[in-house]
Amino acid sequence: MKILLIGARGAMGKKMQEYLKIRNCNFLPIDKQNISDYKKYKADVILDFSSCEALEQNLKIAKEKKLPIVVATTNHSQDNYNLIKEYKNYIPIFLTANFSLGFNVMLEMINHLNKLKDYQFVILEKHHKHKKDSPSGSAKTIQKCLLKNNILSNTLSLRVGEIVGEHSVHIYGENEYLEIKHVAQDKMLFCEGAYKACAFIVNKHKGIYDMEDLLKSDCL
Repeated sequence: MKILLIGARGAMGKKMQEYLKIRNCNFLPIDKQNISDYKKYKADVILDFSSCEALEQNLKIAKEKKLPIVVATTNHSQDNYNLIKEYKNYIPIFLTANFSLGFNVMLEMINHLNKLKDYQFVILEKHHKHKKDSPSGSAKTIQKCLLKNNILSNTLSLRVGEIVGEHSVHIYGENEYLEIKHVAQDKMLFCEGAYKACAFIVNKHKGIYDMEDLLKSDCL
């Protein structure tokens, strides 16, 4: 599998390069400085670790080269989601707020919480002090998952130290307390998930895919 890695000079892009080298995977690192190099590289899939602002550019590249794309950026605007809905008619697109398998299993657990009536729900997410978006895309995904189950919640965000990523749902009843928590201990976790997403989508038909589809597949 040959990967066109866009956003290769960012924090996650650099980590992804380390991971791909460990796996002896053929890839071309692309950033603003050498963006045109994609034209001469015969890739199987595009992995986008650049930025939300570059989404349209990267979708155009995927359409031009007729390649599937794994969107590894989060906190997209509604305009970006509209672009994704448009381009799904031309190419396969993999979109998720979190590439951790454990985190996505946690989302499945959350779907059973609608049995808890008259409980209070609080989402707490912690990330390193360099993270720009707040709340995180993963925290927003948890909130949407709760809303889908008719559960209202508040979200608290912390940006401290060098925390890779922690997400927890705190549930307060009259006489009991329940906590569901996921802790990412190394960014390589997300690289592994992104790589599996690339392997999953490389031969798919046009459309939108996510971690739920990956978890049901044989690419784990």
